[in-house]
Amino acid sequence: MILMASSATRQLYIYQRLTSGNHISKSEIQEVFTVDARTAQRDFANIREFIADYLNDYNLEYDAKLHAYHLDNQGLGLSKAQCLALIKVLLASRSLARKELEPLIKKLVALLTASDQKDIKPIIQSELSQYVELSHLKDTKLLESIYTFSKLILQKATITITYTTQRHKIVTRTVAPIALTFSDYYFYIVSYNYEFKKNIIYRLDRILNWSFASDEIPLNERMPFDMGNEKKKFQLMYPGKPITVQFKYTGIVEAALDKFPISRTVKKLGEQTFLLEVTTYDTGALMWFLSQKDMVTIINPPEFRQKMKETLQAMLANYTS
Repeated sequence: MILMASSATRQLYIYQRLTSGNHISKSEIQEVFTVDARTAQRDFANIREFIADYLNDYNLEYDAKLHAYHLDNQGLGLSKAQCLALIKVLLASRSLARKELEPLIKKLVALLTASDQKDIKPIIQSELSQYVELSHLKDTKLLESIYTFSKLILQKATITITYTTQRHKIVTRTVAPIALTFSDYYFYIVSYNYEFKKNIIYRLDRILNWSFASDEIPLNERMPFDMGNEKKKFQLMYPGKPITVQFKYTGIVEAALDKFPISRTVKKLGEQTFLLEVTTYDTGALMWFLSQKDMVTIINPPEFRQKMKETLQAMLANYTS
């Protein structure tokens, strides 16, 4: 019970309870603030007027069965099913350190009503407690970097980055960030590199630091890049050379077609064998084909088939005593 509270205090209390997804009745306000029914009704009327004037996507609704008011967001809020799907994707991606993941999940769950939170928390608790972060992400702040580089892309900025390569060599590059994307555990920045005169993919967590470059890369000298179209061709974020490949496949056809968005079934060759065609980049594609064991047989083009044979022979040589 709160004695002698002002109308502003009462209405802030009501508003906070409503935005937290709670139902609140006039009798609750009367009991908490020791006011009469008319005063409580006036508080709700003032809040309804405020919502109508400033929050057009929301309505203050009255539930006759519960004899209580609640905030209706007209479908703009996050349902528990939507929240669960987002959390499951975050956990499965392993893209964030635990110190960034846990607060993010907590804030997503906080958007739900108290009742929905009780339903969601037991479902995610086990998977969250067993979450294994990627070792190199422990000391990174990826969420901040994602936002920072997204702004740099919009600004069409030219920056100088200090970067750790795959071979653990630290290099300095002056680039113009073009696009940000995610694939297979990692976030990537596609950037135009003026020195090499081409677009190069940099893994975001390997960028040690950055600063604005003293000289801008002119906009008319940067190579165009269509992320929506190019992402369909990437495998494991290795661009390589564009290529169209036909191959026999005895695995799960849907999985192969999903892996290569620009793909089609040419024909069925047998009960479990299909001729598939994909348009992609050769480097990443080769790595994926090798992961399919004996389920893949490259048919065309001949030079890619030969490259596959040479790679397999080199692999076999590793096991020849």
